[in-house]
Amino acid sequence: MSSRSASRASSEAAPGTRRRGALAVLLLASFMGILDVLIVNVAAPSIQRDLHAGFADIQAVISGYVLAYAVLLTTGARLGDSYGHKRVFLLGALGFTTLSAGCAAAPSAGVLIALRLLQGMAAALMLPQVLALIQVIFPPDRRARPLALYGATLGLGAVLGQIIGGALIRADVFGLGWRSVFLVNVPIGLAVAACVPATLPKRGPAARHPLDIPGLLLTAVAMTLLIFPLVRGSADGWPGWVWPALTGSALALVALWFTERRRESAGGAPLVPPSLFRVPGFRIGLAIALIFYSGNYGLFLLLAYVFQDGLHLSPLASGIAFLPLGVGFAAASLASRRLTARYGSRVLLIGAGTMVIGYVVLLATLAPGPASSGPREALAMAPALLLSGAGQGFVSAPLIGVVLATVRREDAGAGSGIMLTANQLASSLGVAVLGALFVALLGADPQDSGAGLGEGDFTAALLGCSWALLALAAAVGFLARRLPRRGAERGSARPTGPAGSTGPTRRTGSTGPTAGSPGGR
Repeated sequence: MSSRSASRASSEAAPGTRRRGALAVLLLASFMGILDVLIVNVAAPSIQRDLHAGFADIQAVISGYVLAYAVLLTTGARLGDSYGHKRVFLLGALGFTTLSAGCAAAPSAGVLIALRLLQGMAAALMLPQVLALIQVIFPPDRRARPLALYGATLGLGAVLGQIIGGALIRADVFGLGWRSVFLVNVPIGLAVAACVPATLPKRGPAARHPLDIPGLLLTAVAMTLLIFPLVRGSADGWPGWVWPALTGSALALVALWFTERRRESAGGAPLVPPSLFRVPGFRIGLAIALIFYSGNYGLFLLLAYVFQDGLHLSPLASGIAFLPLGVGFAAASLASRRLTARYGSRVLLIGAGTMVIGYVVLLATLAPGPASSGPREALAMAPALLLSGAGQGFVSAPLIGVVLATVRREDAGAGSGIMLTANQLASSLGVAVLGALFVALLGADPQDSGAGLGEGDFTAALLGCSWALLALAAAVGFLARRLPRRGAERGSARPTGPAGSTGPTRRTGSTGPTAGSPGGR
C-alpha cells in the first residue's frame, strides 16, 4: 500500500514539476523577445557607425522588426490554433535563433534590415503562442501567478536589455562589437528549443481554419505604406512619393475593413473581426495602446542617442543610465496586479498621471541645459526616468486584461490578438515619428560629425520631444477615464472564438486574457 501511495504521489507531483519547467521555457522565450528589441536600441549608434548607415537606416533596423511582427502576429496566432501551439512555437524559436546569428553576420545596413524583417516574422510565430500555452498548461485557479511572472519578465527584459547590450559592446568579445547583441540570442534560443519536447504538452489543434489571405495581404500593404514613408520621409526631405504612399495606406485600410466585414458576415474567420470595433471599451483601449506604446518605444530610442552621442557615455554607461526607467517599470508591473484587482481600469489613470509627473520632472531637469559632465547630467535625469518608468509599468502590465474585460468572454481571443498587433504597430510608429521629430529639432543626423553638435543640442532636442511625450501621457489618462471601471460590456459584437473564429465553443485562444486580468479572466 505504501508503495502504491508513493507512486500515486509521484504521479500527482509530476504535472506541477512539468508546469514549472514549461513556464520557465515560455518565460525565457518572452525574455529573449523583449531583450532583442531593447538591446538593439543601445547598440543603434554603434551599428550606425560600423555599417556607415544613416539615421533612417537605423530606424528601419528597429521598426522593421516590429512592423513584420505586427503585420503577422495575428496570423501567427491563427497558425498556432490550426497546427498546434507547441509545433508553431518550436518553429518560431528555431527561426528566431537562426536569424539572430544571421543578423550578427550582416555585412551592410540593407542586409541587416532584411534579416530583421525575417526575424520579426519568426517572432510572430513564437511569441503569440506563449500566452496560449500558459492557458493550456495552467488551470484557471493557478493562472494568476504565471501571468504575473510573465509581466515581470517583460519588465526584467526592459531593465537587462539596456545593461546587457552596453556590457557586450563595452567588452567587445572577440572584436565582435555590436554583433554580439544578436549572438546573445543564440544560446538562449537553442536552450529554449532543446527543452520544448520535454516540457510543453502534446496537444493537437482544436480546429483548423483557412488563413485569411486577403486580410493578411491588405494588412501588410497598409502597414508598409504607412510606416516606410514615416521612416524614410524625414531623411529624404519629405519627397513627393510620401503622400501617395500614405494615401495608399488609407485606401488599403478601407479595403481591409470592407473585406473583413464581408468575410465575417459570410460566417468566415477574418484576421481582423470588424464586429469587435462596435464595443466602445475596446475602441478606447485600442487608442490607448497606440498612443502609449508609441511614446514608450520612441523614448527608448531617443535616450540611447542622447546618452551615447550627446552626453558621450559608453554603451555600458548608457545601459546603466536606463536602469531607473527599467526598475520603475518592473516594480510597477509587479504592483499593478493588486491595484488592478482593487481599482479596475482606474489603475491606467494612475499610471498616466505618474507618467505626466515624470515628464514634467524631465522638462524641469532639461530646461536649464547641461550644467555638468555627461555622467552627472544622466544622473540628474534618473528621478524623472524612475517616475516615467513606474507610470509605464502601471499602464503596460494590466492594459490588455483591462481592455478585454470590456468585451465578452468569447471575443477575448480575437480582441487580444488585435491589441497585441496594435502594440507592435505603435512601437514602430513611435520610433518613426519621434525619431523624425528628434532629428528635426537637432537639425542634423545625430552622428554627423561635421554638424558641430554639442551636449546642449541633444538635450534641447530631447526637451522638445519631452513635450510630445507629455502630451501622449495626458492623452492616455484622458482616454483611460472613459473606460468602464469593471466588467464586460454587452456590445453588439457577433460572438467570435479565438483569433476571430466563429462560434463560442473554443475558450482557449492563442492570445487570450493576459497579465492584468486575475486568473486569466
